[in-house]
Amino acid sequence: MDKQNSKVSVIIPTTAARARRSLLKRAIESIRRSSQFPIKIIAVVNGNRFDVGTCDWLKTQSDILVEYLEKPSAPEAVLRGRELITTEFFSTLDDDDEYLEEATDWKIQLMNSNQAYDLVVTNGYKHMNGTDIIFYSDLTKVSAHPLRCLMSFNWLHNCNALYRTASIETSYFKDSHPYAEWTWLAFKLAMKNKKIGVLNKPTFRYNDTPTSLSKSSSYRNSYLPLFEKMLNQKPPSDIAQLIRRKRGRAWHDASHASLEDGNRLEALKYHWRSLMAPGGYRYLSYTRHLLFPYR
Repeated sequence: MDKQNSKVSVIIPTTAARARRSLLKRAIESIRRSSQFPIKIIAVVNGNRFDVGTCDWLKTQSDILVEYLEKPSAPEAVLRGRELITTEFFSTLDDDDEYLEEATDWKIQLMNSNQAYDLVVTNGYKHMNGTDIIFYSDLTKVSAHPLRCLMSFNWLHNCNALYRTASIETSYFKDSHPYAEWTWLAFKLAMKNKKIGVLNKPTFRYNDTPTSLSKSSSYRNSYLPLFEKMLNQKPPSDIAQLIRRKRGRAWHDASHASLEDGNRLEALKYHWRSLMAPGGYRYLSYTRHLLFPYR
């Protein structure tokens, strides 16, 4: 397959570990099935856990460009992949997720229908316990109200977007936020008034696992500094108020986690902050758990 004739590149950040070889191959095959036209695949192997055999296989594939990154970081791998983009459009896909058949062609068709679109976002499936569940209940308002929608749910995912290369520069993938890189990217794109096309039909399968990062404490703790970064960007006043409310909820969650860890002083500190946030009265009844923990 001639990579030079491709209109689309797909970046796959991967550790290329032996245990992930079958998942990586499945992801790559799903990319190939997602279009009737050639796709340039950029596999960015990051970290030192890679399996030599898996890397050798990647290098034998005519439609795959293999890049190595010493640092074990998916966001840094995506950034490196973006630096290598030469095609008109690009997408990303984690190595354990999948595109659905014809998915890339559907996204290109929508992108070409309106030259003002800077990116297209789509619906998909979350695969849990052997069952496909629709990922988003409704994406239709994202195009008109991306910031407000982002306050309710993150409409940008590692496998649901097609970007116009000329509009979505490399700089957007710098300054990524740990464990919330797609939420932060969505916020930056919305703040820059990027035009978003919406395809409310499934184009991907996100394979959820018990060890997914979204279930980790590091993931949960990442949102407090994220909300501070968002507020520092001076969003519209109504959005800033919603962010402060979400920050209050995050402070409440941090208080609960600190109390469970036995750190009552820290729990009190977070609780006080949650009370001062917009809508903080909701957490007032929680005070008794901090003042009278053994009752």
